[in-house]
Amino acid sequence: MFENKTSVHILFLLVVCYFAFFFANSSFFVNIMEARNFVTAREMIEKGNWLVPTMNGELRLAKPPLPTWITAVFGSWFGIENVSMLRFPAAMVSSLMVILMYFFTISLNKNRIAALCNSLVLASSFYIVYMGRTGTWDIYCHSFMLGAILFFHKAWKTENKNWKLFIGAGIFLGLSFLSKGPVAFFAVLIPFLIAYSWVYDGKVILQKWQPLLLAIGIFVVISFWWPVFISLVHADEAAAIAKLESGSWMNRHVRPFYYYWNFPIQSGIWTLIIFSALISPYAFKRFEAKKEYKFALIWTITAVVLLSLIPEKKDRYLLPVLIPSALLAGQLIQHLFQVFKNKTADKWDNLIFGVNLWLIAIVALVMPVGIFIFFYQDQQISLLAFVRFALLSEGIFLLLLMAWKNKNILNFVIGMLCLMVITEVFILPNTSNLQNRNKEFKNIREARNIESIKDLNLYSIGKEQFRIEMVWEVGREVKSWNTEDLTEFPKEKSFVVFSSENPKELFSDLQLQNMEFETIDHYDYNRQPKGNKRYSPYFQKYMTLITIKQ
Repeated sequence: MFENKTSVHILFLLVVCYFAFFFANSSFFVNIMEARNFVTAREMIEKGNWLVPTMNGELRLAKPPLPTWITAVFGSWFGIENVSMLRFPAAMVSSLMVILMYFFTISLNKNRIAALCNSLVLASSFYIVYMGRTGTWDIYCHSFMLGAILFFHKAWKTENKNWKLFIGAGIFLGLSFLSKGPVAFFAVLIPFLIAYSWVYDGKVILQKWQPLLLAIGIFVVISFWWPVFISLVHADEAAAIAKLESGSWMNRHVRPFYYYWNFPIQSGIWTLIIFSALISPYAFKRFEAKKEYKFALIWTITAVVLLSLIPEKKDRYLLPVLIPSALLAGQLIQHLFQVFKNKTADKWDNLIFGVNLWLIAIVALVMPVGIFIFFYQDQQISLLAFVRFALLSEGIFLLLLMAWKNKNILNFVIGMLCLMVITEVFILPNTSNLQNRNKEFKNIREARNIESIKDLNLYSIGKEQFRIEMVWEVGREVKSWNTEDLTEFPKEKSFVVFSSENPKELFSDLQLQNMEFETIDHYDYNRQPKGNKRYSPYFQKYMTLITIKQ
């Protein structure tokens, strides 16, 4: 009954998504990408600049605004300081991606078990989980693009024109572009179209040109109304941002061509499964669904190659590759399920299953030792919580032993998911010491509580910029001030400056004659200790009250 119940599958997937994306999602501190989103959302709410976003008082035109609009709506409903709810939309969109994967797989092969398997792999892949728990843009554009692909695939499978499906595809294309521009088109849609045209009948794409034109028209309207509006009201700034963004792809974070070729690692617990599925001689010789495997393989490899052509490379840019990688992993799991069920497995099937299972089994066996050393001895978790975790972890180890003995791939998958769940339930809420190793850490958020400066303007001076993460923590705009430019001198009698060095060293003798300085506090927002390569003066700030003499 479970195998044929879509509603049961969806309910089960939603439970997994809850633990993957929603549970304790305020455990991590706000990172730089989130801070940009949250600060922009805060200024939308406070200043009403929804159509022309600003970040720390300056135009924020580098990214399309849809994810920030959604974040701002949740911020206005639940409070802009409620980080958990600011991250809630990203978790929702991640869950949408998982559900879309389920229905895309059904559209691909009409196999509900394969759909469930692929969706579970996607929902528990490390970088999907990570991005689904943080309020950034990436998960939006790729999730919406998967929706467009689902509608296109369903439309191309049938003989009639399916106008409604193409309308749906056009809407999702537009939402994807309005989330992060052409990123998902390059990293998801183009590789999909190449793989689909290669393996299936690519002619059908052009045969239904009339509804396709409608989809493109809807996409254009949704995608480009905001960029056109911005180009009309802020033409020079928009042109400068476009030039800067295009240049950054070529000049910033440049990595070698092969940088992405360890991409399965981004899936976390499914790394070995995906590596195994990439062994094409093994797969083509044994898999029944050879066409589907070829489609997933070409989609995956094409996505990696296209991303590798871009000089700028970051690990999070591999997020879209995890979509076809989940299809690959699902193909291998389905193959092992069938050969063990039919008792036709050969030595290579047993070897691949054994290597994958025993690695996870060993992790489950020894994890309590690591938790004891890094969490219990450090008083991050209670004795009761540690005992519960240890018992559950060893229970998973026994489940995996039984899976090996009985050659039960289902228990193997369940064991993997359970290991992820207990880690998130017992460990994620208690990672504060692991995230923050600086004993001298002092959160600049404390500046909010100083009554004497609440009505004063805040400025940042010196060559070390005031990082956007700290703007988020301070809770309001911190203006950049070049102290060497006398025309920029604040007009207020009293104001507050943040600086990484003694502020008196940043003014000329003439300026100092007309100023009175009062050091209010010193903050060290570094989460790594001194001596660590990630320790930065950018996160060390004096807070000083300056009063202009009469």
